[in-house]
Amino acid sequence: MARDIKLPQLGQTMEEGTIVNILVSDGDKVEKGDVIFEVETDKATLEVESPAEGYVKKVLVKDGETIPVNTPMLIVGEKHEEIDQAYIDSLAGGENVGKIEPQKTAEPEATLAQPSGDADPSLKTVKLPQLGQTMEEGTVVNILVSPGDKIAKGDVVFEIETDKATLEMESPAEGFVKRVLVDDGETIPVNAPMLIVGAEDAVVSGEYVAAQTGDQAVAETEQTQQGPAERTSGPVKTPEGIRVVRLPQLGQTMEEGTVVNILIGSGDKVEKGDVIFEIETDKATLEMESPAEGIVKMVLVEDGETVPVNDPLLIVGEDGAEVSQAFVDSLRAGPGEQAVQAESKPAPEAKTQAPTQAAGPAKGGKVFASPRAKTIAQQQGVDISTVSPKPGAPRIVAADVLAAVQSGGAQSPAVLGERIPVNRLQKITGEKMLQSKRDIPCFYLTTQVDMTELVKLRSKANESASVKISFNDYIIRAVAKSLRHYPVMTGQLAGDFIQLAERIHVGLAIAVEDGLISPVIKDADQKDVAQIAEYSKSLIQRTKANQVTLDDLEGGCITISNLGGFGIHSFIPVVVPGQCSILGVGSIEDTCVPSGGNILVRKIMSLTLSVDHKVANGAEAAQFLDFIKKMLEHPAELDQ
Repeated sequence: MARDIKLPQLGQTMEEGTIVNILVSDGDKVEKGDVIFEVETDKATLEVESPAEGYVKKVLVKDGETIPVNTPMLIVGEKHEEIDQAYIDSLAGGENVGKIEPQKTAEPEATLAQPSGDADPSLKTVKLPQLGQTMEEGTVVNILVSPGDKIAKGDVVFEIETDKATLEMESPAEGFVKRVLVDDGETIPVNAPMLIVGAEDAVVSGEYVAAQTGDQAVAETEQTQQGPAERTSGPVKTPEGIRVVRLPQLGQTMEEGTVVNILIGSGDKVEKGDVIFEIETDKATLEMESPAEGIVKMVLVEDGETVPVNDPLLIVGEDGAEVSQAFVDSLRAGPGEQAVQAESKPAPEAKTQAPTQAAGPAKGGKVFASPRAKTIAQQQGVDISTVSPKPGAPRIVAADVLAAVQSGGAQSPAVLGERIPVNRLQKITGEKMLQSKRDIPCFYLTTQVDMTELVKLRSKANESASVKISFNDYIIRAVAKSLRHYPVMTGQLAGDFIQLAERIHVGLAIAVEDGLISPVIKDADQKDVAQIAEYSKSLIQRTKANQVTLDDLEGGCITISNLGGFGIHSFIPVVVPGQCSILGVGSIEDTCVPSGGNILVRKIMSLTLSVDHKVANGAEAAQFLDFIKKMLEHPAELDQ
C-alpha cells in the first residue's frame, strides 16, 4: 500500500521548513531511518529520516520550496505498485492526511477526528502528535484540563513524556473539553485519541467515543446506564477535584529517587511551591516542591523508599473531595495494570507506621536517616547503624545522633578487621567509574608547566582581592579559554556524529564526607578569574554543606581534579561518563631547571589529561593541553 511521508515538526515552534536537499529520486529503494531530505527551519538545517520502507513512487516537493509542517513530501509504496494520478494530485493539493490507498480519495482519518452521522458537527478529537522524528509513543504525565474547561488553540493540555524528554502538548483546537480519553501515567501510541472538544452545548454519545477510541464497550456502557462513559478495564479515572503528584525528573539522567524526608501528612494544606519531600538522586539530595495546591489526601510512599520517575507520591485535592480505595489501588498497581489482592492484602498506610521497637537496623543493614543525621554521624565518627530513632519515629534524625554521642551509646570509629557499609554515594561513584573504564577507551597525556610567573601574579592579586584566588581558579580559566579554541574537546559521541557542547561548563572534583562530587562552574569561559574564584568558593561551600542542586551537577564538558594539595606529584584521573576528558593537577614543586648554562629554581606543576579516544585524537588533545600550558605560563593572557 502506498504511503505519503509528510514534513514532521522538527521542533516545538516549527511551523514550516525549506527543502535544501532532496536525497532520493523516483524509483529509489528506501529503508526506515534513511535520510531522504535536508530541511532548513527557523533555527537549523536538519535531516529528515524516512519513517517507512519501500520504493519512492513520487517526490512531491522541489529544491528550495518552503512548505508548512505536515505537507506531503514523498510517496513510497511497493516496487511494482501503480499510483493513481488523482491520488498524487490530491496530495499535491494538500487535501489528504495519513496513510491512504492510492485508488481512494477519501480521508480515512477524518472519521476519527471529525464527527460523522448524527454526531454534533462541532466535535473534534485531539490526538497525540509525533513530538519528535523517532517518537512512536508517549506517556501522559500530567493532565492539565478537565471536562467542562474552555480551551483556546495553543493552550497546554497535557505534559507528555517521550523516550527523550517531557514536553508540553498544546491543543490544536478551541472549544469546551467534553471528554478526556486518557489517564495519568498511561502510555499511548502516536495518533491515539486523547481529548474530545466541542461547543459548550455539544453532546457526546457513547457511539462517538467508541468510534474515536475503538472501544465498543464505551458505547455499550452508555446504552445501559446514565452518566459519562468509563473504561471497563485499566486504571481508574482520576476523581473530580483530585490531582496525583508524581516524582518529577529532577535531572536529565535521573531514573529513580529515594524518599529521605516526608515533610507533610494527610490532612495538611499545601500551596503550590511548598517543599513536600526531600529526594535523594544518584547525584544529590534535593527538595521537591508541590506542583499543586490543596489538601493532602494520602501519602503513597514511605521514608527510605526508592521509586522510579513518574511514580505517584501524593494525592492532593479540594476540601471535601473523596478518594476511593479503587483509585488508590490503581495508582499503586501502576499504569495500565489492575490492582491485585486489593481485598485480601490491605494497602499500606499513607504514613510509615511506628516500629514495634525503637531500635537501629542490623549491622550493615539499610539505615533510614536524614541527610543531616548522616553528616553529623560521619563528622563524629559514629556508626549510624547503632543509633536508634525515638520511639514511634520512622527514621534517625540529627538529634538522635547527638544524643548517642553524648550518652556514649554509639560505637567508635571503624577499626582494623571491621566491615564498613558502603554508602550510596560510594556505590554510585563506583558504578560510574566502572562504566568509564568499560565504555571509554582512554589515552593519557602529561606535561610540565612552569608556574613561577603565575605564583607571583596570584600573590599580588590576593593582596587586594575580596575573595582569595586559588591556583585552581586560574586553571579553570585556562581550561575554559582552551575549550573555546579546541571545541572538539567538549564533544560526545552521538551515533554517527560528535555532538559539541553549546556552553562551556567546567566540573570541579570536590571531596565530601560521603565520597566525591563534581559540581560545575557554569559558563566558565564567560567569567574572569575573580568571578570564577567567587563562583567556585560558593560552589565548594554549598557542596560541602550538601546544598547543591541537580543543575549544579550537570552539563560539564570537562572535570578538573586537583590532588596537589595532598603532595601528589602526578596521577591519572578517570574520565567522568558524559564528558570527553578530565585534567589531573599535581603539586607545585621547586625544581632545578637548566637555563642558558645556569641552573634555575622554578615552580613546576604536572598536568595529566585523560581523553576519550572515541571523541578526540592524540594530536587534537595534545594541542589542547599545550594551549592550557601556555596560558598558565603566560598568565597575563588569562583575562584577555
